[in-house]
Order: sequence, then C-alpha cells, then structure tokens
Amino acid sequence: MYSPLLNEKLVRTIYRLKRVYKKPMTEIAGSLIQLSLKTVDKDVICELCIGENNNQCEECCLSERSGA
Repeated sequence: MYSPLLNEKLVRTIYRLKRVYKKPMTEIAGSLIQLSLKTVDKDVICELCIGENNNQCEECCLSERSGA
C-alpha cells in the first residue's frame, strides 16, 4: 500500500500536538484522519469504489461493512 509523505509544516504541527497530548505522532495523525473522515460524503466515495469492482470494503474506514 502507498504510504504518503507529509510536508514539513504538517509534520511540525503533528509534533507539537504530540508534545501537548503526550501521544505518538502516528496516533495523533490517525486521530486527525479519523476526525476528518466524519466530514466526507462516504456515499459518493463508496459508489465510486464499488463501481470500480473494489471488494475490499472491510479494509476501508468509510465502509459500513468494516464496522467503522
């Protein structure tokens, strides 16, 4: 799976949050992503994904089948 690189400004921001919350940067980044996923229109994304015959819904945080 592709692992995106974050720009330096984001890394520095996550580092500052890590220091305040005393949690690993990976956990901070994951929490931020989970929060942002609550704001997206998952129906549009799931429709596109299903239309591409993607059968890995259980591996996606947006899928109801994943238990997310």
